[in-house]
Amino acid sequence: MYYSGEVKNWGSFHCVGVAVSNGTDPLGPYIPEDKPLACPHDLGGAIDPSPFRDADGTLYVVYKGDGNSIGHGGNCNNGKKPIVSVPILLQELKSDGVTTVGKPKKILDIDDTDGPLVEAPDLMRTDNGVYYLFFSSHCYTSLGYNVKYAHSTSIEGPYKRADRPLLQTADWDLLGPGGATVSADGKKIVFHANCGSHRCMYAGAIDIKADNTVVMSSLLGSESLTSTNSTVSSR
Repeated sequence: MYYSGEVKNWGSFHCVGVAVSNGTDPLGPYIPEDKPLACPHDLGGAIDPSPFRDADGTLYVVYKGDGNSIGHGGNCNNGKKPIVSVPILLQELKSDGVTTVGKPKKILDIDDTDGPLVEAPDLMRTDNGVYYLFFSSHCYTSLGYNVKYAHSTSIEGPYKRADRPLLQTADWDLLGPGGATVSADGKKIVFHANCGSHRCMYAGAIDIKADNTVVMSSLLGSESLTSTNSTVSSR
């Protein structure tokens, strides 16, 4: 199990940890490893880990270098110049799922269309060998929050961004959709979006076209993630 959490004696900065189940029951209990899997101090820490197993069995974890946490203020703490890099990083792992292989590789970074950040990366591969990286940009507290994607014929990239977000405010009457995870077969998607004063979980069906575009073909419904009047963070 991969997760992010605050690091002791490092303020509110986060790093990516890994915990291994005690036995074969997926319900655990899980025992955390002593050392973080990824804790790049120069990038402001790391959050939003998502595992991916390639067709050849190689295991990876993709995560966000939390650059906006060391930004210079403004929108999501990275709206004032100089704008800080907020990379999406790919880390290969050994078969044990906890031992890293080499250094992480940057496969994406913010551009002028992303606002202060990119986050919530999720990887999948089609049967014909095309990799799709789904991610969100802008602040999750704003209506600019969205679901974007990029594709590549190599897991390490370069990734070509789509011309338009997969989901953004007003699509399917959604407000601030983001934090998406796509099924391994590339046919289903789950994500969160505003619903009143809450964030709710939504599910949809998607189609990956021959020209590498992705569209959501139907919205399957939603379920509230919280019963309080607070907003659920994408972290």
